[in-house]
Amino acid sequence: MKASSAKAMKWIEDNHKHLWARCYFSTASKCDYVTNNIAEAFNNWIKHDKSLPVIELMDTIRQKIMEKLYQRRTLAMKLTSKVLPHIIKSLNAKSRGLVGYSIHKGLGHMAEISGVYRDLTPWRHTVNLEQRTCTCKRWQLSGLPCNHAISLICSYRGVELEDYVDSCYFVSKFKSAYEGWMEPIPDKSMWPQVQLEFKLWPPVLKRAAGRPRSRRIKSVAEGGSKKRKRCKRCGQLGHMQKTCNETVYDSDDPPPAQPKPKSNKAKKEKVAASTSTPKNKRTKKEKVATSTSTPKNKKTKLHAPSTPTSPFDLNCSPGALTRR
Repeated sequence: MKASSAKAMKWIEDNHKHLWARCYFSTASKCDYVTNNIAEAFNNWIKHDKSLPVIELMDTIRQKIMEKLYQRRTLAMKLTSKVLPHIIKSLNAKSRGLVGYSIHKGLGHMAEISGVYRDLTPWRHTVNLEQRTCTCKRWQLSGLPCNHAISLICSYRGVELEDYVDSCYFVSKFKSAYEGWMEPIPDKSMWPQVQLEFKLWPPVLKRAAGRPRSRRIKSVAEGGSKKRKRCKRCGQLGHMQKTCNETVYDSDDPPPAQPKPKSNKAKKEKVAASTSTPKNKRTKKEKVATSTSTPKNKKTKLHAPSTPTSPFDLNCSPGALTRR
């Protein structure tokens, strides 16, 4: 990016460095990625219920959350380890594939970890186990030891990887996150009636025909289309004006015009065309005559005529020849 446009790179570093560069992320959240996975998972979770009215939709979401809290609470009661099992499994998998790391230990639990990239470019990072830091900053961002820290931890005896995992991945934190519950509520007919001082009308919407889209449009990285088209009707990306089913709000839009009455000219033309016989088409009598006639290519047996053409024609004679 810097080679193609130095001004754009400078503008991004000055304005949006905390949003797109991992080296400027906050280390308090213990999250090393910026995606909308939570929103996409929630959208996929309720995609079959989004067409419901507002009250029914909120009631359905409440039931889903209540059931999810019960499932996670039941799962948390079965966990007995210090750290979540999938975290330990991922750390053990990383520790098996560490090859080509050179460790130079210093004072206490500090060390230098060096190696070479695939293009034979050397690299070196410093790790401090007591402060749980690494110069690559991946440990500080995610709360999990990076590959440099794992290689140093595995070089000591009697040291476990779970001792250097942040507390947000502990089983105790998982249990405390799902301690709460939601009270079941009865049917809508038993809810208390509230008298509002105003009448809430639905908004004026201009909606196209067809069922609205429930699935999201996949990106290029997920195997979607590389071309992104912008709709001229709603202004969104991913579809055209012909196939647009999005709801467009337009308060100044005039009421729709009444449909025009159908003219009788087309009907009269159809009736006239059906009654008139085209020149190219044959009548029913001609079709029957042609179907009964013998084709030229096929050989058929010819019957003798009633009167012979000559007295010496045996084929045409009705009987034996007689003298006259």
